[in-house]
Amino acid sequence: MEKYVKVVVRSNTIYTDNLFTYQIPALLIDNLEIGHRVLVPFGRGNKPTEAFVFEISDKLEEKIKTKEVVDILDENPIFKIEDLELVSWMKNRYLCTYIDCINLIYPKGYKLNNYKVVSFNDDYENLNQFQLQLILSNISNEEKKIIDEIINNKGKIKVEKLKNISNVNNILERLKRKEIIKISWEYKNHKNEKKICYISLSMDGEDVDDYILNHKIKTGSKQKEIINFLKYNDEVEINDLLELLNASRQSITSLHEKKLINLELKDYYRKPESIYTSVSKKIELNSEQKNAIDKIKSQMFDEDKKPYMIHGVTGSGKTEVYMEIIDSALNQGLDSIVLVPEISLTPQSISRFKNKFGEIVGVFHSQLSEGQKHDVYKAIKSGKIRILIGARSALFAPFNSLGVIIIDEFHESAYKSEKNPKFNAIEVAKFLSVKKNISLILGSATPSIEEYYKAKQGEYNLIKIQQRANNKPLPKINVVDMKEELNKGNKSIFSMKLQLEIQEAIKNDSQIILFLNRRGYANFISCRKCGYVFQCENCDISLTYHKGDNIGRCHYCGYEKEIPIECPECKSKYVKPFGVGTQRIEEELKTIFKDIKILRMDKDTTSKKGSLEEILNKFKNKEADVLIGTQMISKGLDFDNVTLVGILSADMILKFPDFKSSETTFQLITQVSGRAGRSDKEGSVILQTYDTDHYAIRRAINYDYEGFYNDEIKIRNAFGYAPFNNMISVVVSGNNEHLVKQNAKNMYDSIVYLLKSRGIDNFEFILGPNPCTIAKINQNYRWQILFKDDNIEINLLKGIIKYICITKRDVVFNKDINISIDINPNSVL
Repeated sequence: MEKYVKVVVRSNTIYTDNLFTYQIPALLIDNLEIGHRVLVPFGRGNKPTEAFVFEISDKLEEKIKTKEVVDILDENPIFKIEDLELVSWMKNRYLCTYIDCINLIYPKGYKLNNYKVVSFNDDYENLNQFQLQLILSNISNEEKKIIDEIINNKGKIKVEKLKNISNVNNILERLKRKEIIKISWEYKNHKNEKKICYISLSMDGEDVDDYILNHKIKTGSKQKEIINFLKYNDEVEINDLLELLNASRQSITSLHEKKLINLELKDYYRKPESIYTSVSKKIELNSEQKNAIDKIKSQMFDEDKKPYMIHGVTGSGKTEVYMEIIDSALNQGLDSIVLVPEISLTPQSISRFKNKFGEIVGVFHSQLSEGQKHDVYKAIKSGKIRILIGARSALFAPFNSLGVIIIDEFHESAYKSEKNPKFNAIEVAKFLSVKKNISLILGSATPSIEEYYKAKQGEYNLIKIQQRANNKPLPKINVVDMKEELNKGNKSIFSMKLQLEIQEAIKNDSQIILFLNRRGYANFISCRKCGYVFQCENCDISLTYHKGDNIGRCHYCGYEKEIPIECPECKSKYVKPFGVGTQRIEEELKTIFKDIKILRMDKDTTSKKGSLEEILNKFKNKEADVLIGTQMISKGLDFDNVTLVGILSADMILKFPDFKSSETTFQLITQVSGRAGRSDKEGSVILQTYDTDHYAIRRAINYDYEGFYNDEIKIRNAFGYAPFNNMISVVVSGNNEHLVKQNAKNMYDSIVYLLKSRGIDNFEFILGPNPCTIAKINQNYRWQILFKDDNIEINLLKGIIKYICITKRDVVFNKDINISIDINPNSVL
């Protein structure tokens, strides 16, 4: 009986974003399953292409001519049926392609290389030298060159290796017409795996001497030394043995030929090196922690359970709660995933899990090599990793018995992808929790407004932890009005209050964390005489000054420029950096406190491998008094000796033209303040601001989340922002400004036309088209149209956007235009 498969082919174009039907050849029918990776002939040239089986059927839905599947690429399917259901759901939810979604769950380190080869036709393959010479005498010199190359490469050569021959394609075509050569496709299926060879005796140590004697086997002195060593060491990695005994590979080969030893290749798991160490502490759980654990554990196997939201103050011991739940899941045979934002995926947080659970803890994040990522995938598949800690992409790990997903600091914007597919990890986790009956736990001291609103509406089991684990009060936040500091003649970055507190902390042998959400030395470089500002040549943004190298750097595209002494506009020498960055804080701090020891933690100082761990180790070991940093110090750090936190510009983010700026400000102040007083010593916070009256700052001073939520939710409701409406952002970009503007308007006109045909004539829910707030990034001009599902059904809106931007893309947009669709974006800059 004939069988057919529907597959998604590995191609990144929207034109191939469909299910293609192929016939299964008789020899593969019994082995091919849904989820298999297969090789199919694709396109006019029948190029062997990687594809993924989504459906298997015994009949064709329509009368079409089908090609046959060439091969199955793996022994077992790499995707489960629920993986493919997730792919289909994400494709529709985020208006992206099948391959965008497949790439998220596709094992890292797998690769298919396909290439064309030239070889002799069957009739010419076994010709002798005389017969070959006869052929060569009847062809041109150009054709002889190719025949010589085929002969020199043992009868077959890759087409790409002939590219140095001019007019090669035409010559190959002539030889093909003469039926001398054939051109075919070949492929190599590559897996980035590492194997280690182990050596052991082929029989018991006591028997080996008798075997050598009875079979009269001669062994040299070094071979005897190897045998004696293996009598007392069951299995040794071959390179270790060669080094320890100063032996040669020849000795090993000889022993193997004499059947005295076994050589076995075993999987080697590449793990990221860690130099950070921490001591495991004995923790006594308080009643709030115990209640949270008991509630979640008791409902772990309940059907239709709601996700849990743990709203616990900073330092409330949420991590201990997570670990107890994970421990309970392990005892029930269930695996766990712990998601943390990339910036808080610190060696500190990882070491706490490894101290408790040991080698079954795996780590997955963007800094791992492709080989390390592949080994994590393989270790999960084989059951060696039972707990995975990682950034948002760890959510797609191939666990077979997943029971718990924990999303820590779930308010963080890092859980929303900025690249296709622009997925929200919380939404995906909810989908998985329903499909697989998984316990989903979201934890934060500062929940996002959207998710907290859902908790208030009963979509979550809300669990509150209002006491710190050490029973100490939250650190007092002292506000300093920087306008008054200026009026008093203090032009320093540091208020007098903060300077005194730093002095006092150092005197008491305590440590300090200083937070500023901007790296570099200064925000921008300008001429004081004419006002010229040094701009990025690729983006619509000013350059940030980095003093050490005297360069201006764009933090969007990486463009760098040495800053001249003279202004390029008016030739004056009044060129000066303005604003504050982490570099400048470090410099000024050293000016005020002569012997102070400082560490700086931002993207500039942590770009080298191991540098983050080195900084954290030094600070933990009290090799520095002060740690200066950006967002990466706002969470995930737990230092017993930190008693003072200084927030240097609390209102910086409030100036951003973004509807979430107040929420982000409240969250950062609360999170950074929580780094102080986490052990026996009480902590305090100095918060410097120019806007002391803003509700986000007033509420943060008192850790009043409920008050802030009530203020913010009224504003969101009044303006129709999330959680009351969905928002869709479509950014049209390209390197021709006029073309981008015209295409954005074409899109608007097309959507309005379709809406009118459905009887809709009020378009207030469409904002734009307008230039983006940052109108150019990396030589691409950007225009945006924003849509709210205000008085329009979201699925209708998505359907129309998909039709215009994807289905009819060629009709509405020019070829050189890029379209980016984002459902409920974190930012509309």
